[in-house]
Amino acid sequence: ALHAPLPGGPAALIDDLHDPLGSLAGLLAQPVEYDPRSRKRYVGGGITLARRVVTGLIRWWINAVTERQERVNRLVAAALQEQTRRPSPEFDARLAHLEREFEERKRAEVAASLHSVYFQARFSGDEPIIRAQSERFLELFRGRRRVLDLGSGRGTFLGLAREHGIGAYGVDLDRRMVEEARGRGFECVEADALAHLRSLEPGSLDGLYARHLAEHVLPGELVDLLRECRRVLAPGAPIVMVTPNVATLSVGAHTFWLDPSHRRPIPPELFRFYLEVEGFTDVSVQTFEPSEVRLSEELPGGAQLENARLLNEVLFGDRDYAVIGRQPGDTIR
Repeated sequence: ALHAPLPGGPAALIDDLHDPLGSLAGLLAQPVEYDPRSRKRYVGGGITLARRVVTGLIRWWINAVTERQERVNRLVAAALQEQTRRPSPEFDARLAHLEREFEERKRAEVAASLHSVYFQARFSGDEPIIRAQSERFLELFRGRRRVLDLGSGRGTFLGLAREHGIGAYGVDLDRRMVEEARGRGFECVEADALAHLRSLEPGSLDGLYARHLAEHVLPGELVDLLRECRRVLAPGAPIVMVTPNVATLSVGAHTFWLDPSHRRPIPPELFRFYLEVEGFTDVSVQTFEPSEVRLSEELPGGAQLENARLLNEVLFGDRDYAVIGRQPGDTIR
């Protein structure tokens, strides 16, 4: 086997890998030297003389071959450099497709934002309904001094918290909602939920509530959100996140998709898994808000009644659920 050190050492090889065209140009600029001298004892002088004679005889032929090879090398290097400067048609087409897709998505999000006021007025439910849904979780936050309502909207939960002596503030991305909440005397920050959480100190919150926020973010973003919640919640602090119950088919197949800003449905089992994986304890799921339409269960009994109850549970079950967890550790107050 032939063993030889790398020319220029490992560093030169790394440079070649980073900039092969530059290395090729540098190689072409290096002169090729030949030393005909022999260092063998006694016969070295004769060998050196013979080499000089042979080299002189074939120099014209070697020069011709070398010049032609150098010209080929220069043309190849120039062609490769031109290819790197000029993107391929396939690359241009792909880039144009991505740009169109980005613009279409941006227009769709803007359109959804423009219609958010009309959507909430029609489909999001009256404030008394939202208030009744939120009241069921107040006991979890009783006595807390710094509870964050993510996606606080008009401030319905903030109003309940104030009435029950719970210290709370809200964060919402919609400027109109933030202004309305502030107009009602609530502390409210206009910000992205994840960005706001990242700005907080570890353990600075002693409770977190989020109603109908999780379905507006992608799964990866939701995991990041929960991870930040885990970081900023104090020991023993509760977390409550409410979202549409897509296990009810009338929700998962219909009403969930009425909101164009909904990203992905989140089955209850999956949401519970998310909290458990991120380290929250005492994780549970509560369903509520029964459907208004149900199959009649006025049946004599037996299999028919059981089937009707099963269909009601699957098709017309509770429309919302809450996943509830707690930051590990003892509560510090």
